Amino acid sequence: MTAVLLTLALSPAAPPEALGLQPGAELTFVGKVEEAVERPGTRFLRTQALEVRVLVLEKQDAWTDAAILTLLRRGDDAVTGAVGAVTGGTVEKAAPPAVRLDLVRVHADGTVHHLQPTGAPPFTLDAKTPARAPPAIRLDAFTPFEFGMFPPRPPRTDPEKAWTRAAADPSRPAEVWQLQGTKFVTGERCAVLVANQQHPNWDKPVGGRTAWHRADEVCVAPDGAARQVHRVIRHRDGTDTALAAWVEVKYELKEQAPVAGRTRDRYRRDIETALAAGAELAPFLADPVRHGPRFFEAKGAKLDAYLDAADESSPYREAVLAVRRQVTAAARGESVSAAGPLAVPVKRSPWPEPNRPAPDFTAGRFRLSEGRGQPALLVFFKPGSETTDLALAIADALHRKHGPRAAIVPLAVWGDPADGPKERARLKLTVPVYDGEQADTSYGVDSVPRFALVDAHGVVRWTFCGVGDETGAEALAQLERLLKPASPVGATGTTGGAAPGAAGSVPRP
Repeated sequence: MTAVLLTLALSPAAPPEALGLQPGAELTFVGKVEEAVERPGTRFLRTQALEVRVLVLEKQDAWTDAAILTLLRRGDDAVTGAVGAVTGGTVEKAAPPAVRLDLVRVHADGTVHHLQPTGAPPFTLDAKTPARAPPAIRLDAFTPFEFGMFPPRPPRTDPEKAWTRAAADPSRPAEVWQLQGTKFVTGERCAVLVANQQHPNWDKPVGGRTAWHRADEVCVAPDGAARQVHRVIRHRDGTDTALAAWVEVKYELKEQAPVAGRTRDRYRRDIETALAAGAELAPFLADPVRHGPRFFEAKGAKLDAYLDAADESSPYREAVLAVRRQVTAAARGESVSAAGPLAVPVKRSPWPEPNRPAPDFTAGRFRLSEGRGQPALLVFFKPGSETTDLALAIADALHRKHGPRAAIVPLAVWGDPADGPKERARLKLTVPVYDGEQADTSYGVDSVPRFALVDAHGVVRWTFCGVGDETGAEALAQLERLLKPASPVGATGTTGGAAPGAAGSVPRP
C-alpha cells in the first residue's frame, strides 16, 4: 500500500471555486484500486484498473448535471493471458469490465445527488427531476460508484479552517475536511483538500473489535473538478498494530476535452438508453425463472437492434453492453444484481386495493385516464401461459357483450409485446390486445392472470387474482353493477382465486 501522509502543513492556498465545467466537457480519469486482507487464514491482494469518465450534460447557476461512467477491469487478465502463452494453454479472453453508470447533480457547495429522471428518453433534467443522496461508500471494498472528483467546498468565511461534513451513513462519525496548500497535477496548480474519518476505537484500540480509518486527498483545479484523487481505508483488529485489511483507490486526470455536435448527441443517447433499459429490466432480475427466457430474449433483441445501429466508438456503449450481458444471464435463469449501470431503478407500485384511485398508464393507443366516463376492466395475462386461453376468452366475451359501454383491456405482460396480438389471432378474438409493460410496473403485477375493474371515475372497484370456471360470471356481475344506476347494496371488493388444489385453481405460469 502506498504510504499516505495527509496531515502535512503546506503552503496557503485559495479555495477551489464552484464547478465551472460547461455542457459537453468530458474528463477521463485513470488509476487503480487495490484491496488486501492480511488476517490469519485469509490473505489476498487484488489490483484492478480503474477508469472513470465524467460527461457534463446540463448546467444551471446552482448546479451541474453529469453522467459518470465507472469501469473496473481485473488486473489479473493480462497475467492469465501471459501464462497461457508460455504454457501453451488457451489464452483466455479478457473478462468484460464491471460497469456502473450514474446521473448526478453537483451543487455549488460540492454536494452530489443521484438523479432519477422518469419517463422514456430523452430525459428532461431540471429542478423537478427526482434526486436522492448517494449511499455511503463501502469500507471493506471498492464502492461501485466513484464521485470523489467532486469534493465539498471549503466555507467562504474561513477557508483554511477545518470543517466537518456529516457522513452519509448516520452510524459513522463526521468527515473532517481541511484545505492544505497546493501542488501541481497534470500541469495545473491545484488546491489540496484533505479529509479524515475514523472509527471511535482507531486511536484507542479495544481487544476483539475492528477499527478503521479513512483518509482522502483531493487535488482540485480552478474549475472546481479534481485532477487527482487518493483514498485509503485501513482496518486494524483488536490491539494489533499491524493492518488487517485496506482498500486504496488512486486516480488522476488523463484527458479533458469538449464533446460537441453529433458526437455529444451519440454519447448522450447511449447514456440514456443504458439507464432506461436498465431501469426497465431491474424489477425482473431477482427471479428471472419466473418470467421465462422468451421475456428476456425480447428485451435482448431490442438492445441488439440499438447496438447494431449505434456508433461502436462511443465509450458509453460499455453501459449498454453491460445491460445486454444482464439480459443474457437472466435469459439463462441466473439471478442478476441490478447494481451495475442501473442508476435509475423503476419503483413498482403495489397491486391496487378496491376503492383506491387506479394508476394511470398508456398501452399503445389506449390510455386509462382518457376513458373517464365509462368503466374499464383490465385483464393482465402472460402470452403462452396455460391460463391465457381462459383469461382471454373471458375478456373477449365481455367485450362482445358490453364493448360499446365499457373498455375491456387485455394487457400482455412478461413476454414479447408481439406475442399478445399473436394470441389474439390464434384464438380469433374480437377484443383488442395491448402491450402491458407500463401497466405491469404501475400495478405491481406479481402473478397472472389478474383482473382489475375501474369505474367511470377512475377508482378501482373490484380485483381478482387467478382464473377459474367462476371467474367469467363474477367479472360480468361486477361490471354490470357499474353499468346500472348506483345501488347502495352494490358489492365491491377483492375476490381471491380458488383454493389450492380445487377446481379452477391457478397454476404457476
